[in-house]
Formats: sequence, C-alpha cells, structure tokens
Amino acid sequence: MAIFGSRRSLVQRAANRAWRNDADREKLMEDLRKASLSASDGQQLIFSGDPGLRSLGAEVFLNAPKAKELKALVLASQDQGRHARTYVLRMMGRVSDEAFQGVVDDLLRDKAPKVQKLGWELAMEATGALAARYLRSATTDGPEAQRPNALKRLLQAVDPTDEMDLLLSVARSDDQRLATVALEALSNLTDPRIADLMIDRFANGDATAREYAGTWLRDEAKRAPERMRGQMLDLLGGEDATRRMCVEILLLTGPPDEVLLEILRFSKDLVGWLRTRILETLQTFGEIMLRPAVALLQHEDEQLRTSALVLAEQFNDPRVVGPVCRLLSHDDWWLRITACDTLGRLGDARAVPPLVKALEDADARWAAIDALARIGSPKALQPLTRLLRDKRQEVRLEVLQALTHFDDKRLVPLLKQVMEQDTSKEVRIRAGEILRDLSARLDLSVDTSVSKAAVSSKSLSRGIDKLLAKIREEGASDLHVTVDEPPLVRMNGVLTRWKKMGALSAEQTEAAILEVLDERQKELLQKNGAVDFCHAIPEVGRYRANAYLQRKGMCAAFRVIPNTPPTFADLRLPGHLTDLLDYHQGIIVVSGPAGSGKSTTLAAIINLINESKPEHVLTLEDPIEFVHPVKVGLVNQREVGKHSTSFARALRGALRQDPDVIMVGEMRDPETIRMSLEAAETGHLVIATMHTTSAIQTVERLVTAFPPDEQAAVRMSLSESLKYVVSQSLIPRKDGVGRVAVFEVLKGTLSVGNLIRDNKTFQLPSMMQIGRSVGMQNVDMALMDLVEADLITAEVAWARADNPENFAPLCDPQFLMNAATGGGGSTEDADATAEEAS
Repeated sequence: MAIFGSRRSLVQRAANRAWRNDADREKLMEDLRKASLSASDGQQLIFSGDPGLRSLGAEVFLNAPKAKELKALVLASQDQGRHARTYVLRMMGRVSDEAFQGVVDDLLRDKAPKVQKLGWELAMEATGALAARYLRSATTDGPEAQRPNALKRLLQAVDPTDEMDLLLSVARSDDQRLATVALEALSNLTDPRIADLMIDRFANGDATAREYAGTWLRDEAKRAPERMRGQMLDLLGGEDATRRMCVEILLLTGPPDEVLLEILRFSKDLVGWLRTRILETLQTFGEIMLRPAVALLQHEDEQLRTSALVLAEQFNDPRVVGPVCRLLSHDDWWLRITACDTLGRLGDARAVPPLVKALEDADARWAAIDALARIGSPKALQPLTRLLRDKRQEVRLEVLQALTHFDDKRLVPLLKQVMEQDTSKEVRIRAGEILRDLSARLDLSVDTSVSKAAVSSKSLSRGIDKLLAKIREEGASDLHVTVDEPPLVRMNGVLTRWKKMGALSAEQTEAAILEVLDERQKELLQKNGAVDFCHAIPEVGRYRANAYLQRKGMCAAFRVIPNTPPTFADLRLPGHLTDLLDYHQGIIVVSGPAGSGKSTTLAAIINLINESKPEHVLTLEDPIEFVHPVKVGLVNQREVGKHSTSFARALRGALRQDPDVIMVGEMRDPETIRMSLEAAETGHLVIATMHTTSAIQTVERLVTAFPPDEQAAVRMSLSESLKYVVSQSLIPRKDGVGRVAVFEVLKGTLSVGNLIRDNKTFQLPSMMQIGRSVGMQNVDMALMDLVEADLITAEVAWARADNPENFAPLCDPQFLMNAATGGGGSTEDADATAEEAS
C-alpha cells in the first residue's frame, strides 16, 4: 500500500504541477521513471500540460496498450484542450496498425456524431497502408470540412493516377472546395476519361473550375484536335462566359480559316439570337477572324456567306468593301440587302458606284437608297434624285428620307418643285418638311409653306384643322386647346402660347373639339370624361389626340404624327437593336414617361421589319398613329376601341391571325402583360410599351403587376423571353432645333435572365455597365455619346445624368458653381435645364 500510495502521490504531484523549481521537477521526473506506472497513470501525465511529463506519459501508455485503454484515451482527449487532443491523436500513429484500426473503426461505428467526428480526426492520423484507406474514406464519407484536406493528403501519399475513379467522382461534388482539389489534380493528368468531366466543369462550373478545365482542354486540344473540336463546338451554344474561351480552344485545333468554317457551319442550325452571340464573340478576335471571314464571302453555301458577311461587316475594315460590293450582284436577294446595309455602315465612298447600280434592283432598292444616304457622298445625289420620278409613292418617300442626310444647296429648288408638283399629298408634305429643315441648317430664307401645294381648301374647312396644319408646317410637336387660354404649342419641347389667336371660351373649345369627333367618340367622352382618338386631315397628315373634360370645360391635346415612319438613323436608335431581325420569339419592351417618343420608336422598329423581312406584323394600337404601307412585309393595324374592346382581347384574337410579330401599344394591366408573355413564349416576337422611367423599373413593374404568389412564375417566364428593354427620354439639342432621345438599353442575355429569375434585379445596373459590348448601355453612357457627338451640351447631360460627377469636368465652371450654391440667375438656368432634361 505504501508503494501504491507513493506511485500515486508522484503522479498526482506531476498532474498538479506541484514542484518548487526546475531541480525539484527533474527529481520528480526521475522518481516517475523508476516507479511502476500503469496505463491510467500514463494518461494522467499525457494531460498534465508539461511537454516532458506528456512524453513520459506517452511512453508509459504505449508500452503495452489495450484496445479499451486506447479508445478511452482518445475519448478522454475530447474534454482536454486542443493541443492535448492533437497530441493524443498523433500519438496514436505510434500504435500497431491493428490496434489503430480497431479504435478508429469502433469510433466510426458509434451513433454519437461527436464520437464519429473524433474517429474521423483520428483516421486522418493514419500512416502506412492504413493512411490511403482512411484518407480515401474521409474524402467521400468524412465530415464535409475535412474532405478537401483528406483528398490533399491522399494525393500526397499515393500516385494520383491510382485514384482516378475517386477524383472523377468528387470533381463533380457540390462541395466546391473538394471539387477544386480534385480538378487541380486532374488538370495535370492526361487520361482520356477526364475529357467529359472537364467539358462539364468548363460549361457548368464556377470561375475556378472553368480555369482548371480550360487549362486542361487547351492542352488536350493540342493532343487530340479533331476530337476536341467537335466537343468545343457543342459548347458554343452555352453561357456567354465560356464562349470566348471555347473559341480560343478551337483555334488550337487547326488553322483559323478551317476553324471559322466549322464554327459557321455549326451555327447554321442554331436560333438567330444564339447565332448572333457567337458572331459577336468571334468579332472580339479581330484580325485573326477578319481574314478568313473575308475569304468566306465567296463560299458556295448561302448561309455561310451571310454569316461571314455579318461577321466581317463589324470590323469596319477597308478590306471588306470590295468583297461586300461583289455581293450586290449575288442571286440571293437577302444577301444583296445585307450587303447594302453593310456598305452603308462602313461609309466608304468606293461603294457608291455599285450601290448606284443596285438602285435598279427592285429587291435591294430600299437598302441601296439607305446605304447611299448614310455614305453621304455628293456622287450619290443625282442617282437618288432621279428616283423622285419613280411612279411608286413609297420609293419617292424613301428617297426624300435619304436626302435628309445631305446639306447641299442644289436640293433646295428640287425639293421646292416636289413640294409643289408631286401627285401624292404625303410626298408633297414630306418634301416641305425636309426643305424647311434644310433651309434652317443652311441658314437660307426659303418659303416652305405647303398651304397651297399640299392642302386643299376643303381639307381645312374646320378652324382647328387649319391650326393643326399650321403647327405641322412650323415644326411643332403638340397643340393644346384649353378653356380661357389661347392655343398652346409645344416647339422643341417648350410649351408657348399661340400669339396669333386670343383666349378661347368654353363654348369655342367645345364646338371646335366636338367638330372632329364621331358619334362613338362623343359618347365615350361624355361617359368616361376623356377619349383617345386619331384625327386625320386629308392631304395634311394624322394627329394623335385626347379630348377630356376639366373644371372649366372641354379641352384637347393633339400630337403631330409624321407622315412617314421614322428610321433607326432618324432617331439615333442603338445599332445593336437591329438584332431583333434575327429574333423569331421573345418580347421587346420600350418604356418611358408620357411624351418621350415611345410610339415613334415602335414605328421605327415596325418600319425596319416591314422593309427587311417578309413577315406578318400585327399592331394593336390605341389609337393607330403611323400608317405603315406595304413593303417587304405585311402590316395589319388594329385600333383598340374600334376593332377590339381591349388590348387583352385583341391579343387573344391575334394568336389566331398567324402573326410573326405583334406590337402592343401599351401593356396597361396584368392580363395584357400575361397575354404578351404567353405570345412571346409561343413563337411570336412581341414589341410593347410601358409607362416606366428606367429599364430596371420596367422589369420590376412587369413582375410586381402580378399577385405575390404568381411573381416567381412571371420572373421565370420573363427571364426566358425578354430580349430588350429600351427606356427613353427626350432632352434638348445643343443647336436648339428640336430634342434628341436618350436610350437606356438592357439586353436579355443569359446572365440578365438569371438575375431576373433569382429576383436580383438590384444587380442589373452593374450588368448594364459592363455589357456595352453586347449592346447594353445606361443613361450616363448614352448621354456621354450625345455629348461627344456634339448633339447636347455637357450641362444638359449633367442635369439628366444618374452620376452627374461624370460630366462635371466637361461643364462650364460657373454653371457648376451656381448650381452648387443656388445663387444668381444661372441657378435658374440650371434648374430649367434639369427640368427640361427630365
């Protein structure tokens, strides 16, 4: 008993660290070595915290350990500090494999999660043959936090090629850290089984996975070019983020001309929007793609030639002009039209002679006229003006539109002659409008009155019609007829009183307005207090109008509708929007506040389709504004209130009228929005407007128009069908002649669709900022383009911008000082500028 007590006393002293000094500690250590210590004594020493005693305790404990004692030691370490537990686990690596395996397996079989976790920690300390076994198990079945480290240690302990099946499996794991470790290891191997995995990770993995996969695929493209080319082609139809890297890898599989030919062949059968995105990606490679694209312009396959042309034209390279000019005599009419458009965009005067010859081509004449106008060479004037004698009114109107691009005094007498003698009232009116604008630009004094030439006395038998004809002649955009005021006219965005007439009484306004309403419109006005209608004056033009009742009596507002639909060039619409010609389904939304030009933009889009594609366009309007004549396409126009009771009902009927394109004048309610989205999903291109002030607000309004329980489904539908949101506003031009549109553009890319689906619209502004290469732009980008084009002042841009600081360096310092301090008359100017811009 004395011996036991002595041994126990020594162990207790050591456990309590009961020594006075180093000499006393050494004496205690010596006594412990001489004592006959048990395994439990060794355990106490291991947990003493003193390194020397811990080492002595390990020696004692491991002298002849039993399985039960080993497990008890490991379990006891849970209640100790982290350092003590780590020491115990590593110490277990010194026991026999059999004993170690028994403890680990026993712990892993335990039902308590805490004990199992301890078992996996111990398994990670295995050595020799057991190490591979347990590390392999820990990689697949261990705690998630331990798996990446277990795989790293396994790959250090064995040849990675021996673990191919494991690596291929975990590389697809949802645990990104574990999958990354596997991918990193596989990226250094060359086993053919890796290819499918790397392609999958390249297409569907995160940025890190794509990087490792891309590295492996580049190397593999050099090792097996033919096999990799086919697999990479399939990936071109995937996400935008991977498409450029796909092309990079494809270029490693052969010469650029051979690779480009394969890519264009592959893209032939893809939907239009995806084919366009592939071409946009190819354009980013510059010279390496330009040379083979030019060579393919002579290829025997019609579709390949077209794709090569679309690709080559974007480079604005002089080398493209010659090959594209040769396409003007090609058998394919669509290719001839595309070639005209390309030459117009290139703006090279060398294209004028072949374009003049193309004026004889009935199919391509429209495109050739537009191209010559965009080039603007004086050599094109005479051939164009000869067409003013063409029998077809549409041709003469198109030529007049082209002449707006020329500032040549020789046009003045010619336009005057057309204005006075042409047999068509629309042509005469348009010639007068163009002559007026040309005279203003050249600072000439020319009589542009059309009252004698274009307007018969019968047409203006009503007083209000005479007034409407006069404001059209003077270039105004709106007329307001209101009680106790003279008529008010909006000129270049500014509302002024008509000085040639006095204030109108309630009786006068009512008589004038009722005179232009039919019986149905009068009934609606009395019933609803307001009515929308379109007022047409023979031999003058059309006006969008709204008559309404207010406290003083009956009033009305009239908006001048130009006699010919505007073009993209007229409105300075972003060029990427012409992508819509490739769309066969989806929805394009044009948004903006009232009076921002949405209807005019819609008319330009419909006119572009009408001139370019043999498709059926059905418009649903309230009321019908621009009248679209028959060109290449077929345009049928229906007026809500006259031909249908509502937009929603008209949409239901539209789906049975075989349209390719449906224009919805306004999406006012959830039912109309729902029907528009359904039409967009069922193979129709829907073009619609909304009264919202930004692209992001438009997306949110489309969703929040529905009850909360339906919004997730709407987001899903919108994410798949949205092609473009174009939000616009009008701001004054620098020269004071009219206003110019500012376009904010959101394109429905895959990334944008994901954000809409996931209800992360707050991230869309950032997407617009970085998406310029695919046609997106925010308000500030559009404003900067207008400033650089010298169309608006920096001060107007500053007042309209979301981030005015971007324009501050371009503004007059005094303007900024007054705007900041609110002092002096200049502040009023700044406020007026801001109000006008909004």
